[in-house]
Amino acid sequence: MSYMDSKKGLFVLHEGIGSTIFNSQVLEHIDGIQSKGINLDVLCFETIEKNWIISQRNLKLAFESHPRINIILCKGSNIYFPFSIFVNLFLLFKFFKKNRNNYSFIHSRADYSTFLCLLIKPYHKLSVFWDCRGDSISELKDNLSRKGFLIKNLGYLFLVPRERLIAKINSKYSDGNIFVSSELKKIFFKEECVSNSFVIPCLVSEKKFFFDKNLRSQMRVKYSIEHDHKVYLYSGSMEAYQSVEQQLILYRKILIDRNNFLFILTPDPSKALHYFRTLPQDRLKIFTSSFNEINLYYNLADFAILIRDRKRLNWVASPTKFGEYCLAGLPVLMNDNVEQAFFNGSLIGNYISYLNYWNEPFSDIIRESISIKARKFYSRDFFINNYLKLYGN
Repeated sequence: MSYMDSKKGLFVLHEGIGSTIFNSQVLEHIDGIQSKGINLDVLCFETIEKNWIISQRNLKLAFESHPRINIILCKGSNIYFPFSIFVNLFLLFKFFKKNRNNYSFIHSRADYSTFLCLLIKPYHKLSVFWDCRGDSISELKDNLSRKGFLIKNLGYLFLVPRERLIAKINSKYSDGNIFVSSELKKIFFKEECVSNSFVIPCLVSEKKFFFDKNLRSQMRVKYSIEHDHKVYLYSGSMEAYQSVEQQLILYRKILIDRNNFLFILTPDPSKALHYFRTLPQDRLKIFTSSFNEINLYYNLADFAILIRDRKRLNWVASPTKFGEYCLAGLPVLMNDNVEQAFFNGSLIGNYISYLNYWNEPFSDIIRESISIKARKFYSRDFFINNYLKLYGN
């Protein structure tokens, strides 16, 4: 058995077990890495009390869909509570006291988890790889901007400086780094060449997301979509950064044409029903889809939608949904506020300005071509060697 075959890592996160991102960005990653001979256990802390039952439910589903992956779910302290760092650090210490000899390295998802793993590194003595998913400082400021006077000011007084300290520690002491976009990497490192640092977008499995003309025909028959009907699709949450207000403006224009239909796939259907209650309900479908069914609706659709506000947190992002859209061969109505998506979409050939919603659907041949082109931009298989280099150092 080779050295790489014998390696076993620990994937640490403090965001619970969600229904979509956990599947696409955690389980799919570990599944791909295991196929290359590296095992990863998942240590997942649910830090929001009201989400504990949701995480437990999703844990059961994860075990059913990925029985070979060892997932450990623990309760943690809300990361924004006073002294939560000490509580979560103690919980991490307890885990490593029993298990530190089982692992060769730590892959820590997002800034907070990396920070805790680095603080306790003198004890576990393992390499810590920082998986930086976004500009956490800008995200925190954006979130605080929608809070009341007291929480906003306390946040700027205590949480923003803490987030800056976390980012500084992570960038200085991590043994390796992953950034989801080049623009995100520039925030932390001005020079291009940084030892053991990789730009890896939010990746997608080409086995789960692809274009299939037969699948498209079947789904359009199922939903009684005629050849002269256009289906516009949005897949994602109803969080503020998704520009729900701009979506509503666009949807009103789209649905003026009675041949146009709108499908919204979201984990927040009740919110979506409230936000879009003024739209024509006969051509609007809002529902939740399982991770394994989403590609069916991507094949059904003619256009996908990705609109973001002009903010730095969006500029440096790598939306998972955009990669999914691309591998399904979908043209995407979008603005240019996500640098990576705008740049890659222009190269792949599926970028369409959201102002041009009257465009004709792409042919099956063009969609197949887009799907193939997109693999070198977003396919998990294409980037797997970067992870092997990171873990192998």
